[in-house]
Amino acid sequence: MAGDRRELAIAVGGGFVASLAAGLFGVGGGVLLVPLLVLALRRPQHVAHATSLVAILFTAVSGTVRFAFDGAVLFSAAAVLAVGGIAGAQVGARLLPRVPEARLRRAFALLLVVIAARLLLGGPSAAAVTAAAPALDAWRLVAYLGVGVTVGVLSSLLGLGGGVLLVPVLALGFGLDQHTAEGTSLAVIAPTALAGAVAHQRRGYTDWALGSWMGATGLVGGSLGASVALGLAPDLLTRLFGGLLAAVAGLMLRPRRVRRRAAPRRGSRGR
Repeated sequence: MAGDRRELAIAVGGGFVASLAAGLFGVGGGVLLVPLLVLALRRPQHVAHATSLVAILFTAVSGTVRFAFDGAVLFSAAAVLAVGGIAGAQVGARLLPRVPEARLRRAFALLLVVIAARLLLGGPSAAAVTAAAPALDAWRLVAYLGVGVTVGVLSSLLGLGGGVLLVPVLALGFGLDQHTAEGTSLAVIAPTALAGAVAHQRRGYTDWALGSWMGATGLVGGSLGASVALGLAPDLLTRLFGGLLAAVAGLMLRPRRVRRRAAPRRGSRGR
């Protein structure tokens, strides 16, 4: 019983911290939730990736509402991206059982390293992005769909909401300011995460109870983080986001002996 209470405390506390970061940076929180589930709660990598999507759903909804009140959500782009994201999530869910756990762990960490380097070494300045929302022309429609599918696949496969990919793409590739990129990202993350969690449930990876406990605090943390983000300069948010990704990648790339100490318990899969 004591062990169960400790695990619950870690899940709730960790979920709150992850939701703060999620609202602050416009991501789902998977960059923190997956390491928390693997390293602290000792869940297998596949289960961690699937369960994090449940918690991400709560955070994304909370953060989207807060950004929307400030007019920092481009709903037309979010709708198109979400369509692609939901389709991609099904593909990612099919691929997940075929990828070995160690390779999945390395892929997760290396992806974070690449994105962190791009943000820290070559992120745009506040003046380099578009102040007004760009029109949704035919080119952008196709591009948004393609990005949505790609983000959906990687989101479902790596246990991320997709914001670690989507925020940089919206800011660097589509010229959205940092605040709008974050708000739009969260609006896409909610349906994409739900689609991924449901798809993983068919393979027994999703622990809905644990994910819901972690996500419950996200209703508060996500909104609070978004409020803080709206008061910070876009360039500062970009640098902080890059630093966070680099730090998490370092944890996930630690030697294998750390992984053995955090070996998953038997029978830990969600039902």
